[in-house]
Amino acid sequence: MLYQILRLCIQRTINCNQITPSVFLFNINEPFPGKSSAPTTTATMTNPALTLHHAYFTITFKQKQDKQKGIQMIKLIASDVDGTLVKDGTLMINPEYMNVINTLVDKGIIFVVCSGRQFVSERKLFAPIADKLYYISDGGTVVRTPDKILKTFPMDEELWKGMCRMVRDTLPSCDYFVGTPDYGYAEDAGSRMFHWLRDSYGFDIRETSDVLSIQNEDVIKFTVYHPNECEELCTPEFIPYWKKHAQVAAAGKEWVDCNALGVSKWTAISYLMEHFGIAADEVCVFGDNLNDIEMLTNAGTSYAVSNARPEVIQAAKYTCAPYWESGVLQILKTFL
Repeated sequence: MLYQILRLCIQRTINCNQITPSVFLFNINEPFPGKSSAPTTTATMTNPALTLHHAYFTITFKQKQDKQKGIQMIKLIASDVDGTLVKDGTLMINPEYMNVINTLVDKGIIFVVCSGRQFVSERKLFAPIADKLYYISDGGTVVRTPDKILKTFPMDEELWKGMCRMVRDTLPSCDYFVGTPDYGYAEDAGSRMFHWLRDSYGFDIRETSDVLSIQNEDVIKFTVYHPNECEELCTPEFIPYWKKHAQVAAAGKEWVDCNALGVSKWTAISYLMEHFGIAADEVCVFGDNLNDIEMLTNAGTSYAVSNARPEVIQAAKYTCAPYWESGVLQILKTFL
């Protein structure tokens, strides 16, 4: 009986509001109770959804987005790097990306490399077209052109030093480093982390005997490292404590990145949007990990690669093929 009521309510809603069924999707948000009668049903139209309220269930009709229309209005594209364009910690990228991105830039679209990497690493990865791009580095804490820094979002000194002390005291199997807009500091040049950052990512990472002794530096990021279970080790104590004071997010199985409170990749993208007079629905973003969720949620068009974490895929409006199939490249070609 309830299924008949549901079908009748859907049909009446479609007829009364002149909805074309092929243009709308619907989902049931509440389960059916064991009832057989049909109380009064009301429908309210909001933009871009129509919600049907019934005593026993709620149905929301969501209008499908016109991808072609979205493509025509995109003015800024921002993409994460590791796990989205390339395998984590490599400088090897499908060279076809350079040709496609170069063409997009020549068409007037702003392309932004938007990652947790340092600027020097981002620039190496995109060397053939590096001078034509914009850069958001260190997880959204630095915004720059190829020639100059436009904006930084530094951390309070006591904040990152407090994080450092906690890692030392409670996470002895983890390593860590701090980032400034142009280089980073770590304490053991012979460590696995140091070599991976320098030799694989192409970071400018410098040794210091004691990170806590750093003075008069514009520290923009504190990062915890473990070779295979950083998030798991940080979850019991580190993340719950510091997420009240900072922006804390996993950036792959090896990294937990910490920025000033409220500073994410979307913060940096928003700065560029204001700088260029661009609206959110004119922005397209790509990502794969927790530190991409804010931009995937807020941009008008967003894609998670299919190798992304489930919660990241849920946050994005669309999904594309994994990085090893150059999924982002396939989407970029549709903008040409």
